[in-house]
Amino acid sequence: MNETNSPSDTPSFVPQPWADRNGFPGWIMGIGWAIGAFALFQIVAGLFAVIILVSTGRLDISNFDPNVLTQNLDVLFISNTFGQIVFLGLLTLAFTRLSAPKGQVFSFLRLQTDDNTLKNVGLAFVLLIIIQPIIYYFSWLNMQFPFSESYMEFERAQLKLIENYLRGDHLILLTIFHIGVVPAVCEEVLFRGYILRNFERSMNVWVAILVSGLIFGLFHIRLTQFIPLALLGMLLAWMTIQTRSLWPAFVAHFVNNGGSVLFVYLYPEIALNEELQGVMPPLYLVGLSVILTYFVLITIQRVNSQTGAGGKNVQGAET
Repeated sequence: MNETNSPSDTPSFVPQPWADRNGFPGWIMGIGWAIGAFALFQIVAGLFAVIILVSTGRLDISNFDPNVLTQNLDVLFISNTFGQIVFLGLLTLAFTRLSAPKGQVFSFLRLQTDDNTLKNVGLAFVLLIIIQPIIYYFSWLNMQFPFSESYMEFERAQLKLIENYLRGDHLILLTIFHIGVVPAVCEEVLFRGYILRNFERSMNVWVAILVSGLIFGLFHIRLTQFIPLALLGMLLAWMTIQTRSLWPAFVAHFVNNGGSVLFVYLYPEIALNEELQGVMPPLYLVGLSVILTYFVLITIQRVNSQTGAGGKNVQGAET
């Protein structure tokens, strides 16, 4: 008599993700989509802005004037937000299906919570406030590097657009949505979600943190701010791996961006003062920031020292 296995005895089979079946390592998938998402975002956001301007009669396509884009900052920011939501956010979720096991897209991106999530979110909020003097110091340090005058003109033009938008007659909540909420969600899904997770699959965890941070710095096309942006990207990557969740990074990113918007709104004479932007912050504030940041990082590490399900912490413990 032939023995038959009961359903409980039969091991469940989970097919390999498309990337694994076709021999694409994680670093290829991560870098490939970083480049693809950036290109699609820039191209489509620009086209979307042109379509809006032509449709509303503000741009004559037969006599194209690029200055019209800079004169309609509301359209520029709407199209930018559209591009981020579609390509950095939604399309990244779809693209993740190529790298994640079937039915595990959200856990692959660490879009999950556990008993420590609320604590981690609170710590992330505090961390991004107390670390600002450090970020400002590295921003000042980065600006000491020599850059060509033509490049500096390019950056000044970009910053002028943002400054004009912030000075414009907009609802503060709308500005926070464009600059704070959307980048915090969409960039985290892309960088600390898809790219970081793929890098972890094919390289040492610390190398994954380093490389993903460097790509994050380059993504913003601001060489005078590359160092602080890259370090911020590494910090958010460490936090995501340590907490095994993307939610603390969402909050930290929002505090950084949204806080900048509020600062400009409340204290424009300080935030937009070009002379102050090139001044080194007081070293005692930087030193205090280093001490407080260290204690918050240690606290995050201790809160998450007990491993849970869904990945590895920075020390490499299986979870």
